[in-house]
Amino acid sequence: MKNLLKVPSEITRVQTMADGGLRLFVDTQEVGSEEKGLIMGLHKKIGWFLFAETDIPVEETINLPEIKLDKGQKSEAQRMRATLYRLWEKHGKQGSSEEHYKNWMNRAIEKLKEGL
Repeated sequence: MKNLLKVPSEITRVQTMADGGLRLFVDTQEVGSEEKGLIMGLHKKIGWFLFAETDIPVEETINLPEIKLDKGQKSEAQRMRATLYRLWEKHGKQGSSEEHYKNWMNRAIEKLKEGL
């Protein structure tokens, strides 16, 4: 399977995101140059994250549903986060970018709730 990354890893930290997603911090065991190259090539790409405490046979990864984004296209949530980051930069980087994102999203959510 093309670009299948399979490396012993540990999920070392989990954060909740304002959009309901999770941010995972994954530490790998020592990897060779081929795996490092594959990882660097997958950086900032949209794909599937599989994790199991035992080895995952390649056959079990064949029928994953297709992710419906054009190559290089960001999801709406990714576009919103990037735009809010630029807004945070423009206004002097007060606080952390993550705090700015959460505050802005919470205000937007409250405005939407008012319309319900």
